[in-house]
Amino acid sequence: MPLLRVVEKSLAALLNSTRSLARQFERSEDESIRDSERFWNNRANGDLKTIMHWRGHGRFSDDLWLSLGRQNLLLFEQAAEWAGLSRPLDRIVEWGCGGGMNAVPVASEAADYYGIDINAESLREAARQVEAEAGGDFIPVKIDASNPEAVSEQIPGPCDLFLSTFVFELLPSSAYGLRVMRIAHDLLRPGGIAIVQIRYHTGPAAAAISRRRYAANWVRRSTYAIDEFWGACASIGFTPLFVKLVPEMPELDEEHYAYFAMMK
Repeated sequence: MPLLRVVEKSLAALLNSTRSLARQFERSEDESIRDSERFWNNRANGDLKTIMHWRGHGRFSDDLWLSLGRQNLLLFEQAAEWAGLSRPLDRIVEWGCGGGMNAVPVASEAADYYGIDINAESLREAARQVEAEAGGDFIPVKIDASNPEAVSEQIPGPCDLFLSTFVFELLPSSAYGLRVMRIAHDLLRPGGIAIVQIRYHTGPAAAAISRRRYAANWVRRSTYAIDEFWGACASIGFTPLFVKLVPEMPELDEEHYAYFAMMK
């Protein structure tokens, strides 16, 4: 057999082997969603309280935790002014409330504050923090990651504000994030606003990362180009208000955050 033919066959075998190995690590969307549910409810993940932004855990000292919450309150105040939203509000929904970092400063802005999370322990912690610090009416809602649309059955009426920060980059996929944005649009009343933080990319998206096993790739799981996310939200029915870009956030050792404010 000519040498060239041998080399060609060897390269073909190597390529097929590589593809087969890659397929072993690829996950369907449904598998990724189930993986994420297990990850965020696995007590063996000892650092969960830090990555769910619990006060006093890991890097989240009192000062940093309170400061980040206040920054998001200022974003809400700016968006409410741009949208002409009357305060106080009737109802706020926060998607991925974690340990209550946003709920503590923002809950007093509404009669009812619905904290949505995948983890029941975090919901209890957020409620504890709100009761101790703010005294607002915090209503915990645990969701099933495989059926997030069911959240509408637990919220009795339209909301004025939909809030989500430090969450979208952790969702099972970018497509899942847009699914959440459709839920946000359904939950909001006409004239209500959404404030959503994403992680943006400036080059080619690492699309393959969302097909890998969630536990090994949960950081920066879902990213978007700025114009891609704006366009997708506009197609859902949102009107853009403004976007705030944070290229670097040294206090969290993070980068490429974008805060979108939009109106229904």
